[in-house]
Amino acid sequence: MAMGKKYYSISEVAQMLGVKSSRIRYWESKFPRYVNPRRSRRGDRMFSQKDIENLKTIIYLVEDLGLKLDGVDKFLKHHKDDIEAKLRVIEKLKNVKHLLEDLRDSID
Repeated sequence: MAMGKKYYSISEVAQMLGVKSSRIRYWESKFPRYVNPRRSRRGDRMFSQKDIENLKTIIYLVEDLGLKLDGVDKFLKHHKDDIEAKLRVIEKLKNVKHLLEDLRDSID
């Protein structure tokens, strides 16, 4: 992800997260408090870094924890800060894993 960029198109976000754009639009409609992209003059969605982090959280809750949408909403209302901290740790661990795999591959 480019560090200097403030907003991302829905196609960029979909590619980053490995989901279809229609899924992002669906989650936007279900969780407007957490995913609320700006609109360009043409009406295109422009997602902030916070929107993307919230989408990552929703993906984690749905795909990894198996929560239903009403469960996701309740969880976000009561435990959003906790889950964001856990996701940051998971992201760092994934980065370390990739570094270790690259190191292993360079030794072989």
